[in-house]
Amino acid sequence: LKTPLNRLRNRAEAALRDTSGGEVPVRGLERVIEDADDLIKTFDALLLIARLEASATAASLEPFDLAQLVRDIAELYEPVAEEAGQRIIMMVPSTAGVVANRQLIGQVIANLIDNALKYGVPSVAGAEKEISLAVVVGLDGVQLSVGDRGAGIPATDRARVMKRFVRLDQSRSRPGTGLGLSLVAAVARLHAGRVILEDNQPGLRVVLELPVAIRPQVRRQTR
Repeated sequence: LKTPLNRLRNRAEAALRDTSGGEVPVRGLERVIEDADDLIKTFDALLLIARLEASATAASLEPFDLAQLVRDIAELYEPVAEEAGQRIIMMVPSTAGVVANRQLIGQVIANLIDNALKYGVPSVAGAEKEISLAVVVGLDGVQLSVGDRGAGIPATDRARVMKRFVRLDQSRSRPGTGLGLSLVAAVARLHAGRVILEDNQPGLRVVLELPVAIRPQVRRQTR
């Protein structure tokens, strides 16, 4: 967090030193506010990951329809995707009942769609500008996947990007905290599930597997 904090401080000092008036100092302060908002999001994500690792939200599991939740969130993102020149394709059954934390699963879906919009710009000429959302119901559980047509993540880096604050070189020029996939992994652990990163040929496909019978891993408190 040291780099964004230093950037915020430098911009605030520059705005204070500017005595010309007009829009320049105002714009400087607006950028300070933007930086502060990004830092707040980072702290919120870290706190949420810490809560998940402590299984503090395990008691909030409830039955709900994952298929409907995917459709609702996709509908919210469709205008954003259209503005970015992308389209969202859904392969979702009519219903897909799960027992999980609805808010956290919704956050996972939103994070993955947001990542796909940021990094899913086709890297191969002629590739479709699309984001795919899929839900597959099996005997052992439910699979939720989000795929894009971007550069993808090399197999050698897939375990590393699940750690906090890790950002690959090709993503450093874009805004982000490096916590998105860490949060997805933490949510998966809470639900006794797992996250798989796959080659979408081209692009990245992130799969969240949720078991049928979810038994949250609750840590024992020591005195």
